[in-house]
Amino acid sequence: MVFSTRLRIALLSVVVIGAATITWFEFTDWHQLEAVTLDDENVIEWETQTGFSAGSSLLDQPVADIAATLLEDRATAKVDIEYDLPGRLHIKTNHFVPEAFVLDKSSGRMHGLNRDGRVVPLAPSHDNWEHPVMTGVEVGGLFQYCDDARVVTVMPQLEKLANDNLDLYRLIEEIDLGTSEFVTVRISGLPYQLRTDAGSLYDQVSGFIRFMERFQPDLSDAKQFDLRFANMIVQESRGN
Repeated sequence: MVFSTRLRIALLSVVVIGAATITWFEFTDWHQLEAVTLDDENVIEWETQTGFSAGSSLLDQPVADIAATLLEDRATAKVDIEYDLPGRLHIKTNHFVPEAFVLDKSSGRMHGLNRDGRVVPLAPSHDNWEHPVMTGVEVGGLFQYCDDARVVTVMPQLEKLANDNLDLYRLIEEIDLGTSEFVTVRISGLPYQLRTDAGSLYDQVSGFIRFMERFQPDLSDAKQFDLRFANMIVQESRGN
């Protein structure tokens, strides 16, 4: 009986403390919204841009409205909003930026690819076309992967190439995945094309460029170079 009474008193104390905490939280200035970030960037004029109110409780802000607005952008598939007490809101989106392009071999429509190889839409205002175009694959739905797993394999290698040799990266016009045995790379201004393995595209293309810069062979009759062999570059001439 004594134990039961003590338990009731303890539970009542927890309820009273919890109610007092909620009341204090609701009726003090401690939790009023003071700052907003969007994708880790401070939103300077957040009252104007978000519709949030500086004089309102952190918990009373119309977060559902701002999430719905952000999701109207077809390139945004998810919005996360984090409450950072006492007075900050962190908004994060998975806004996918095209890092390359892919041409659907069935529909002929161009789509973007993000750095992970997911299909993303191209906004009408998109104006950065200095990325390679992948061809010879079926494009799935938005934010999904293409039917060819080599797309995912190639994307991080393209990112590495862009970081190491941006001029060369910008000259790559097409990466043709239409044949399962190899990848065909076409570079703007060159009359020949390169065959590589999907998993070694960066190493093989970079090695080929270094070889050509060092030895400067006569390439006037070159049609294609196969780079898939260790310590060997196989040339196919136009007369063959």
